[in-house]
Amino acid sequence: MRQTFVILLLLLAANSAHGASFSCKASLSPDEKVVCHDPLISSLDTRLGDAYLAAKQDDPETALQASRDFQADRKSCGSDRACVLATYVAILVTLNGPDALPKEITAGSIAAGRKLPLTGLPNTLGKCVSTTVTEVHPRLEGSTPPKSEDFDSGTGIEFANDGYQVSYAREEALISSRPGDKVTMCLISIPHRCPPDDDRGRGYLTTNLRTGQSWAMGDSQHICGGQ
Repeated sequence: MRQTFVILLLLLAANSAHGASFSCKASLSPDEKVVCHDPLISSLDTRLGDAYLAAKQDDPETALQASRDFQADRKSCGSDRACVLATYVAILVTLNGPDALPKEITAGSIAAGRKLPLTGLPNTLGKCVSTTVTEVHPRLEGSTPPKSEDFDSGTGIEFANDGYQVSYAREEALISSRPGDKVTMCLISIPHRCPPDDDRGRGYLTTNLRTGQSWAMGDSQHICGGQ
């Protein structure tokens, strides 16, 4: 019997926070049905319980808010499988970092064989596009051409569709990418509570089709509101 993760802190005014599970035979919302009927998403749901408890040890308030946002995002997906999967990718990375994501999860897992647009950025959770790398560079200005140590302060990557991703860490998957490499790029998160006209901090899962490497990161050094 497959089970789905629910955070009791969202429902109870108590201090305990444990994942409650319910039978997939119960009356379920459309997004919960997707979880129950999809083995991959079901496995991520199992991981989510442990990820939340680990994050709660470090920062309970941040973990709780991230979980609330996840629940809202997943519910908004309805029966859209790609959207539901994207929300799980995003919450796992948010709570425990990129290493929390199983290696078999790629942008192709979300795209699922669909024909993808070749221009523009995806603007809905779970939507993907096909584009190419135009430049890989250190996060901060350094040598020209950049030296290996310049990437120790962070890594940025730019795409032909005007997309951009950046990390404060040295990202070998980005450094291994080359201009012209084809990538699949999927929108996995949109920040909540943003000021008007400030959409920084959108998260993307990107897979380089030449190297086979994937990474999940945002499009800005700060999320909306400058946080």
